[in-house]
Amino acid sequence: MLFYLLILAVSVKAQDLKPNEFSVSLGYMFEGELYAAEIDQYFSVGETVLIRGEFDHYFSSMGDRFGLGAYYTLGFPFYSYFYEEVTMHEFGIVLKARFNASEQIQIKPGIYTGYRAYSGGLDPGEPPGTGFGLNATVAFQYQLNEKIKPFIDLGIMTQPTGGNDATDITYGPTFQVNVGITF
Repeated sequence: MLFYLLILAVSVKAQDLKPNEFSVSLGYMFEGELYAAEIDQYFSVGETVLIRGEFDHYFSSMGDRFGLGAYYTLGFPFYSYFYEEVTMHEFGIVLKARFNASEQIQIKPGIYTGYRAYSGGLDPGEPPGTGFGLNATVAFQYQLNEKIKPFIDLGIMTQPTGGNDATDITYGPTFQVNVGITF
């Protein structure tokens, strides 16, 4: 049965794989748990709209299946450590793969690593923190026509290291969902 499914997956007519893709998406980061190390307390983070722009280049030497890209994410998470909303900017690199599930559907797992900076907070002159963003997603992309490909992207956002002058601020996997269009 496994062999039959493998043959079926390989024999399905594939989408036209462009070497470069640009996508924009709008999403939501759900509430997660934030840890402030020096004061040894847990707070909440999240509950924000996310706006992401991404450019991916797929390598022809790898069959146009694996690629490298750059991304930028803007969000306004509630940081209960500061008891207010802050502005989050994240930019970095993404490792992506893409596999055909059918003629119109592609599955695209990705790992995002980037620099995360927060502004706002209690003292407007001093940002509430920076961090290392490590995120993982799986996108399900549908091909309407050759130019427009909507997708839904499910994943997690984490901050394994980071903080500000007062404390180290980290948080574990926090669920996110995005919808967008790839060009």
